[in-house]
Amino acid sequence: MKREEVVNIKKIYISFLIVCLLVPLLTSVKASAAGEQVSIGVPTLNVRTGPGLSYPVLMQAAKGEEYTVTGNDGDWYKIDTPQGEGWVAEWLVTQADSAGTGQASASSGLTGTTTEDSINIRKAPSTDSERLGTLSSGEEVSITGSVQGWYEISYDGGTAWINQDYLSLSGIESGAEEEPGSPSATATVNVESLLVRDEASLNGSIVGKVTRGESYSILEESNEWYRIQLSNGGDGWVAGWFMKVAGEDKEEQTEGTAMSEGAPDSITILYDGTNLRSSPNSQASVVERAGSGSTFDVVGTSGDWYEIRLSDGASAFVANWIVSSKKGGTSPAPETSGGLEGKTIVLDPGHGGRDGGTTGVNGTHEKNLTLKTAQLVADKLRSAGAEVILTRRNDEFISLPSRVSLSHYYMADAFVSLHFDSIYDSSITGHTTYYNGAQQKDLAESVHSALSGRMPNADRGVRNGDYHVIRENMRPAVLVELGFLSNASEEANVNTAYFQDTAATSIYYGLSEYFTD
Repeated sequence: MKREEVVNIKKIYISFLIVCLLVPLLTSVKASAAGEQVSIGVPTLNVRTGPGLSYPVLMQAAKGEEYTVTGNDGDWYKIDTPQGEGWVAEWLVTQADSAGTGQASASSGLTGTTTEDSINIRKAPSTDSERLGTLSSGEEVSITGSVQGWYEISYDGGTAWINQDYLSLSGIESGAEEEPGSPSATATVNVESLLVRDEASLNGSIVGKVTRGESYSILEESNEWYRIQLSNGGDGWVAGWFMKVAGEDKEEQTEGTAMSEGAPDSITILYDGTNLRSSPNSQASVVERAGSGSTFDVVGTSGDWYEIRLSDGASAFVANWIVSSKKGGTSPAPETSGGLEGKTIVLDPGHGGRDGGTTGVNGTHEKNLTLKTAQLVADKLRSAGAEVILTRRNDEFISLPSRVSLSHYYMADAFVSLHFDSIYDSSITGHTTYYNGAQQKDLAESVHSALSGRMPNADRGVRNGDYHVIRENMRPAVLVELGFLSNASEEANVNTAYFQDTAATSIYYGLSEYFTD
C-alpha cells in the first residue's frame, strides 16, 4: 500500500471518530433540558397535548408556575402537569434557578428597532434594575429572549433588557411558529366589527373598535381573549374566537381556490339572506342570497372562503364563519362518535309559537335561538348514527307535558332541553346544566363537562333544577341554559355562527362521552 493511501485512510478514520464524538453531544443539547425546572414567562400560557399549535389545549398555566421538563421536540418542552404530560413553547418559558428568577428563552431570527430617544437599557427586566446605558431612536438590536413586557437584547458584548413599548419588531423568520403571548404573534380580525375592551370579559368597558382584515400584535392571552397592541399606542382585549392568529392555517391556499386537504364536501347556510359573492371578498358583488338550511357542494377554498356550486352550475363564494360545513356527507363531529350509533336522542328546542321565551336586550327571541341550536346538534348526532327526535321543527307551541310524552313514547336514551337564560342582573353571563334526580346526574355531568371545556362564556356549573321537562321525565334528561340574553354582550355573542356551532359540538361531545362511559 502506498504511503499516500495510508495517510488518507488515517485521515478518514480520524474524521469518523470526530463525528462519532460530536454527534451525541450536538443531539443532546436539547435533551439536556430533561429534568430541568422551567417557569411560565407570560400571564397565561396554553399547555397543549402535543408539540405544536394545532394540538388541543390540555390546561392553562399561570405566570411564575414551575414545571419539570421531561423531554422536548424542536422548540417545545414536554412537562409534567397535574393533568398529565403537556407541551409548552420553549420561547414562552424561562429556566428556573434556585433563586426563583428566570432566564429568557431564545427568540432567534427576531430583531427590533427603537422607537424613541434616550431609552434606558437595564440589567434585568425591571424598571428598578441597574441601568446599563441608553439607545437612540432608530437603532437596531438583536432580540435573544423575552419575558412579559420586556425583550432581552444583545448589548455591548453581553445582554441587556429593554421595555417592549420602545421597540418595533422585525425579522420574523418565515414559517416560524407563533403563539399568543410571544413577541412575534399577530392576529387578524375575522368579523366586520369587533369591540375592544379594558378587560378579558364581555363585561369589560369598551375602549375602541377594530374591523375585519386589520392585524394586531398579541401581547397576552387569557381564557380565549387576546390583549392586542392598538395603533394609537394603547392596548385592549378582544374575543379570541373572532380573531385569526397568524400561522394557524398551515394548509391555507394563497392562490386560486384549489381544494385544500380537509376541506368540507358541502356546507349548510346558517342564516336567512346570506350573501353569496362573486369572489372571496366581503366587498365583492352579491350574485345570490341563500336561506337558512340551504346546502351547496364545495368545489374549492380561498383563505376563509368556500367556493360553492350553485344550482345553475355557476360558482360563488361564501364566508366560512357563517356556514356549517360537512365532510363526506356528514356534518363536522368529533373524531370518535362513542356509543351514539343506534341511540335515540330527543332534542327539545325550548319555547315556540306563542311562547317566545325570554327576549334579549336587543330583541333576540329565545325560541328562535333554541331551534337553531337544536337543528345543528341534530345534524351532528345523525351523522354519528343516532336517531334524533325534535320536539318541534318550526315556530310552533308545544306544551311541556307533550314534550315529556315524546321522550317516553320514543324511550329516549337521552333527552336534552335547550334554553337561553335571563336575569334582572345584566352583568350575569354563562352556561348552566340542570338535572332532576340521581338517574339524570351522570348525563348532566357529561354534557356539562363538554360544554365547560369548549364554550367561550362563563361556567356556572351543574345544578339540580325543578323544571317540568326534566322533573316529570322518566328518561335520562337534562336542561341546558347556554347563555344570558339579559346581558347585551352575551346576547350578541350567542347569535354568532361560532357560538352556535361550538354549543352544538359541545353537546355532541357530551352525549358521545356519556354513552361511551
